[in-house]
This record gives sequence, C-alpha cells and structure tokens, in this order.
Amino acid sequence: MMAIVLAAAVAATPSPKPAQPLKVIIHIRSNNTYCSSVRTMAVPIGYVTRRNDEAFAAIDHSLLKFFESVRGVSSAGTQDMETLSSELDDAAIYTPTGTLSTMKVNQIAYDIVQNLALEDQVMHDSWTKYPKGAFPNIDAMRERLQNLMDLQRALAGRYVEFASTYEDNAGQAKYADDAASFKALLRDTILGLSSALAHAHDPSDELPPQETVHDLAHTGNVSDVVRELKLQEMAFSTEIVDAGNSCGI
Repeated sequence: MMAIVLAAAVAATPSPKPAQPLKVIIHIRSNNTYCSSVRTMAVPIGYVTRRNDEAFAAIDHSLLKFFESVRGVSSAGTQDMETLSSELDDAAIYTPTGTLSTMKVNQIAYDIVQNLALEDQVMHDSWTKYPKGAFPNIDAMRERLQNLMDLQRALAGRYVEFASTYEDNAGQAKYADDAASFKALLRDTILGLSSALAHAHDPSDELPPQETVHDLAHTGNVSDVVRELKLQEMAFSTEIVDAGNSCGI
C-alpha cells in the first residue's frame, strides 16, 4: 500500500521554474531545517515502511499456505479427542506445510521488527537534533511517522504471536496432565489467531485517521490496527508529496 509513496512524490513534483535569486535564497533559508528532516527522516522511514508493507504481503502469502494445510479443520469433537490422546502433536494442525509456512511467517515478521529498529534510530537522531517544540512542522511529521511505526510494530507482533504459539508448543503435549485437552485448546488458539489475521483485511467502515494511535496499537484488535495503518499511510502519502513539492525533492 506504500509502494507508490516515493514514486508519487517524484511524479507530483513540478519541473523547476526560473525564479528570482533573492526569492530562492529566502525560500531555502525558511525551509532548510524542515526540508533537511524530510530528506534525512521522512524519506528513509517512508522507504522502509514501503518495504515493510511488501513484507506483510509476503507474510499473508505464507499464512494462506497455512490455511490451505488446515482446510476443513475445526474445534475437536468427541471423536477427535480420542485421536488426539494418542498423538504426539495434533496432526491436523502440525502438518509439514503448516509448519514450514508458520516458520516463514515468523522469519518475515522478525525482519520487519529489525527494520523498525532502524527506523527507531532515525527517529531518535531527529529528536536529539530537533527537540520537541522547537519546530512544530517537524513535530507533526514525526507524529505521523511514529503512528506508522507503532501500527506496523503492532501488526508484526500479532504475526509473531501466532507463529510463536504454533512453534513453541510443538511437542509440549507430552508434558500435559491431559494431553488431548491440551492439544484441543491449542488447536482452537492457533485457528483463532490465524483466522483473526486472515480477516483483518476485510472491508469495514473507515473513519478519518487518528491523530495518535499509541493506545490503538497496543489495545486494538488486529482489524483495527490494519484499518488504521491504511488510513495513516494514505495521509502520509499526501503529506510526503506536499513536502517533496515544498522542498524540491
């Protein structure tokens, strides 16, 4: 969804027109600090955000493979419980394809988290160089970028939760007092987490983007996070184009 951001910024920038030298000097001086932040903070974070979106798309592809491997599986009934009691793991959930797909989900989610760590450093450098309140336009830009980062981190965390629940509980039933009940509960948990992720992109009523999304990122359900991320990215797309026009990027 962010693939067009930087391209749009370039495409929307008009060809430079001749201007009076004095006016150009005044324009550069009045926007130097802001434009420097656009180049050193907004553009790099926008680029990494776009790459993270591509990674999320790859995760969804792996998640689809997982669903294909568990097609038709539902909560364990009485007959299933008898089978579960004699298995090391729930064979309906721990299929070869399901295991490989989940490992891929975890790997890509980890890469996204690492990307976000790089963005954190860029933001830290900006706060150090331009303290809060010194430049309102930079503060506003940082707030938008922080919203994007918080939401992507929250979404990556949901994928990690799903993959970790799957991977960390493999082979653990043998330690449970009631192995069949353990595996039945684990099946419901894994199917529930994966289902929430799969339906997070379903159409829903969209409100304007929130000014701050810190609480939503931490307490909202995965659908709320995905919807708000889309809205924040759309808002950023417009703002980065305007910033590019203003700064001649």
